[in-house]
Amino acid sequence: MGWALALHGGAGDVPRTLPPELREPRLATLRRCLDLGAAALRDGRTALDVVELVVRELEDCPHFNAGRGSVLTAAGTVEMEACVMEGATLRCGAVSGLSTVANAVSLARLVMERTPHIYLAFDGAEAFARDQGVETKDPSHFITEHNIERLRQAKEANRVQIDYTQPLKGQQAQKETPADGNSQTGTVGCVAVDAAGNLATATSTGGLVNKMAGRIGDTPVVGAGTYANALCAVSATGKGEEIIRHTVARDVAALMEHRGLPLRDAAKRVVAGAPRGTVGLVAVSRGGEVCMAHNTTAMFRACATEAGHAEVGIWTDAGAGADGGESVSAAL
Repeated sequence: MGWALALHGGAGDVPRTLPPELREPRLATLRRCLDLGAAALRDGRTALDVVELVVRELEDCPHFNAGRGSVLTAAGTVEMEACVMEGATLRCGAVSGLSTVANAVSLARLVMERTPHIYLAFDGAEAFARDQGVETKDPSHFITEHNIERLRQAKEANRVQIDYTQPLKGQQAQKETPADGNSQTGTVGCVAVDAAGNLATATSTGGLVNKMAGRIGDTPVVGAGTYANALCAVSATGKGEEIIRHTVARDVAALMEHRGLPLRDAAKRVVAGAPRGTVGLVAVSRGGEVCMAHNTTAMFRACATEAGHAEVGIWTDAGAGADGGESVSAAL
């Protein structure tokens, strides 16, 4: 046994031609957050503290689809959502429809710890945030020029966009490789097991580009985009509707619990069972095993273990998406 953590910055159709000026800021943030989480685990912080800490940092980065970088609804507004869960106790908290809360993941934890409920949304969640004195911002803080442009493109193409998939006109919309990556962003999540074997997970997102106002995705749905129990912790990313239909995060845990599968085999089966191009996940087991799997073109991801293994990657073949000798894990 030993501590371990993994994090993701979204999965989808990331073009291999993504230029360094767009790729490197995301990789640099993943590296920084990985180092931050690993240092916290080495210092004896709990898994729950660590996943909140890491996801807060990712929410503050405008390059990812959460917090500051949240994508826009069809109405041009931001509706953020997040979830946290603690494996040993099955305690969990979730929020949706946030437009002013700086760090949705921390509000989700407060729902878990300070209310008798699991899930608060929209006006009720915003009122709870005010009652708790959490940091809020004017809604305009979360609306970036990149995401305004991305919404314009999505509306022009009449499409709802998953992480990292760019809208194209006419028949070109069926192409696998996007033409432009200038404003791509991805959902964020983190899973961790601490030295005591405690597991936790946290996920945060702005949803889908051009989604209907009021749409809720998989991230705050316990068992779909976020789940942890005494065996593993999972954070999913991708197309929320498919992740909900396939109860992705819970199914990984269920295969371990009821079929006795190891983490990697369970994740492989769940990801393979979802429609291609829709699902990615990161997971850790109580024994310190780490898995990062996706059936999309790519997934921004990183992991580290107490045993000294660390990697940061995007694509799945060695050398395709990581510079400086970093290893790139294979999709399962």
